Formats: sequence, C-alpha cells, structure tokens
Amino acid sequence: MILGLLDFVVFFGAWFFQAFTGFGAGIFIVGVLSLIYDPRSVVVSSALANLFGTASMSFFLMRKVKPRWDILFPLMLGSVPGIFLGTKVLLLLDKELLRLLIGVFILLLGVYDLLVQKGKLSRFSMRKSILTSFLVGSVGGFFAGLIGMGGPPPVVYLNQVVEDIEEFKTTLTLFFTSNIIFRIVSYSVGGGIEFFDIRLILTALVSVPLGVYFGLHFSKKVEPARLKVFVSLSVLILGALLVAQASVW
Repeated sequence: MILGLLDFVVFFGAWFFQAFTGFGAGIFIVGVLSLIYDPRSVVVSSALANLFGTASMSFFLMRKVKPRWDILFPLMLGSVPGIFLGTKVLLLLDKELLRLLIGVFILLLGVYDLLVQKGKLSRFSMRKSILTSFLVGSVGGFFAGLIGMGGPPPVVYLNQVVEDIEEFKTTLTLFFTSNIIFRIVSYSVGGGIEFFDIRLILTALVSVPLGVYFGLHFSKKVEPARLKVFVSLSVLILGALLVAQASVW
C-alpha cells in the first residue's frame, strides 16, 4: 500500500515537472524508483510509463498548437543512429566515467543556455538549420542510448530557436515520443521485455495523465521568458547532480 502510494507520487510529480518545463520526468522516475526496485525494471517500465506521458501532453498541446515539423523531423532522424551508437558504447566503456563526462557537458550546456536567455551570449546562440537539428538529435539520442537521459541537448536547442513556449513543448514532446518508441522497439528486439513491471505500469497509467494536466495548467501562469530561464536552470542543475552522483560512486 505504501509503495503503491509512493509510486503514484513519483510518477505524478515527475510528469508535473515535465509538463511544466518540457522535460525531466524520466530522470526523476529512474533516480527515485531505482532505489526501491530493480533498476532494470524501472528503466524498462518507465519507457512505457513515459509514453503515457508524452501521449497525454501531445493530446493537450496539439489541440492548440502544432509542432515545428521543420525542426522535429531532422531531430528524430538524427536520434536513431545516436541511440544505437549510445547503446553500443554503453557495453564497452565504464558507465560511471561516462556519467561524469556527460554530467560536466550538461552542466556547461545549462550555463551556456542560461547566459543566452539572459542576453549575455546572444551572439553565440544556436541557429535553426536542418544540419544543426540532425546533429542535436544525434547527441540527444546518444545520451538516451547511453544513460537514458537524452533530453538536455534538444531542450537547450529548442529553448533557443523556438520562441513560443507551447510550440517548444509540443515539438519536444513529439521528439521524446519517437525516442521512447525507438527504445521500446530496441527492448523488444534486443531483450528486456521480461523486466516490465505491471504494477508500475498500471500506477503510471493513472498518475501520469494527472501530472501532465496540472503541470500544463500551472505553467500557463508563468511568463514565457521566466519559464525559459527556469528550463536553463533545470538543465544546469541536472548536470550538477550527474557530476555529484558520478563523483560519489
């Protein structure tokens, strides 16, 4: 009973945050629930749980605004080789060293985006192009395949090239949806289906859409410029947490 309530709170809180900022649910879910359950079950089950989340966000968002297809398609295309390359590298290199290196990269990425949003590095902000979108998608896919955290690169890129916050969230949500589908297909082909935990999945089916609904509702009460700065800070904090976690281990 207590564990079921905790699972509900974790899924709800994670997807409240993702609906508010545009990213972050998977990191929170895996980080907390892996302390209680087999990490393999959490990683695999959370893929399906997060698919409920991205589907819910797409339902709410696409009724009002369409994604930036010109940016989304190259991102999705680039993520495919990135995911498979990240999965291969995961089997070859020390995971904690990679987590540290990636944490430092994400930390610097967050600092860079924060300075851009504050107008300190506006000359060095990213510019929209098919090649840039493809490369960002590849880097995000690589991180997703490597440690299951592919969000920060496309988050920072879209935070700089998409002005409308609803367009930003819709485009990012559909990108995450494609990533999750690729991961589930990878589990089906390469093994991992046996780690699906039906209890976690059923809990997510109820709690995730609620978290999405309330997160989107409260994000509308925040000025877009402030929300963009909050997104930058969230990426920065994520990088710092990854560095701290890798250092402890």
